[in-house]
Amino acid sequence: MNPVQMIQSLFQNVNSQKASVVSLKSGQLLYGKVEKFLPNDSAIIRMGDMRFLATLKAELSAENSYLFEVRSSGKDGLELKVVEGMRQEAVLLSKNLPITKEQLQKASTWMNIQGDSTKEHRALEWMINRGLPFTKSTFQSLVAVQDSQSFYRQLEEFRSQLDSPSIATLKTVQQLKELTSSILTNHSLGDIDSADEVKQLLKQLVQALGLNYENEVVSQPNDKKASGVDQLQSLKQLLLTAMTELGSKGKSFEHLLNRLTGMQLISQDLSGPMQQIVMQLPLAFGEMKSDITLQWSGRKTSNGQIDPDYCRILFYLDLRSLNQTVVDMQVQNRVIHLSVMNDSKEFESIIKFHTPTLKENLESIGYTLSFINVNPSIVIRNQEQQQINPVNVFMESNQRVDKRI
Repeated sequence: MNPVQMIQSLFQNVNSQKASVVSLKSGQLLYGKVEKFLPNDSAIIRMGDMRFLATLKAELSAENSYLFEVRSSGKDGLELKVVEGMRQEAVLLSKNLPITKEQLQKASTWMNIQGDSTKEHRALEWMINRGLPFTKSTFQSLVAVQDSQSFYRQLEEFRSQLDSPSIATLKTVQQLKELTSSILTNHSLGDIDSADEVKQLLKQLVQALGLNYENEVVSQPNDKKASGVDQLQSLKQLLLTAMTELGSKGKSFEHLLNRLTGMQLISQDLSGPMQQIVMQLPLAFGEMKSDITLQWSGRKTSNGQIDPDYCRILFYLDLRSLNQTVVDMQVQNRVIHLSVMNDSKEFESIIKFHTPTLKENLESIGYTLSFINVNPSIVIRNQEQQQINPVNVFMESNQRVDKRI
């Protein structure tokens, strides 16, 4: 099992609980192969790992792949029609998305079909499977959140951008400079001694980035909305304001805004008893400046929050001395099971040394540590040894659905 598969396997239990049924409806397209012709204009069509019987009135060749449109899907069975003139766009259907012709035509103008469209296809699949608005801005946000560049590094580059003489004097840009500098310098785990301080730090960072911006605006009293009080406290809101004021000069801010929005989109509440939240936050560990990626998944409480007694939390860290580290924490009835993955030889001895302190600290807040399992060889890189954004792995592992026709 390669490293990416190891990470993806961490989500299998969650995925099995949130499988959904995808039905083919009139107007949707599919890219499939004619496996065998049958009497009465029928044929067996293979789409991925699925086979189904369909009525097909067309002169086709067996074992060739075609783009089909669903004409009807009801008591009389599935009737398909071959779609001509869209061979290039059919590349988008390599993963059998339940997409309509109109959606396909839009998506083909957004995607880089000639190059590596992995991120684009993943974004498109996420939009369709979760019923998100089928707009270019949604698509761009879901692509941006998969950026392989460190979020911390992106913020550093953005902060340097703000020194440009053509925009530096704008009041909103000055506010952006102050806030971005604060995010990069004031959020460090180096001097934190307790779980409450960690919680407070992460809460402040989420607010500063604006990951809850829309909810905060909706819940804000009307008198504050009207006066504009407390409206410019987050990076996202300041970005929106600056881009409006700068016009074409603010176009370069778009990618950062899209990345923030993408983080919000992949953490949107899903229907049902389970909820998942994913965050990629820029943090400092002493001299080390990096990202921490967290995924919470668990059942909801009566107020819609994740139940802290029954949940799963995954941390992805890239540390100077210990390199890439994944911590998988499962909580059952306030009993914690930890799996830590790291390829450093001395890592297991470090874990043993700190285990008694960890147990004591967890007991002080009402949790019991059951065990810590240490697994080696978890360097998370692709075949070209390029850094992989953990968000990509999350999105890929959560695309699996139980498709039925």
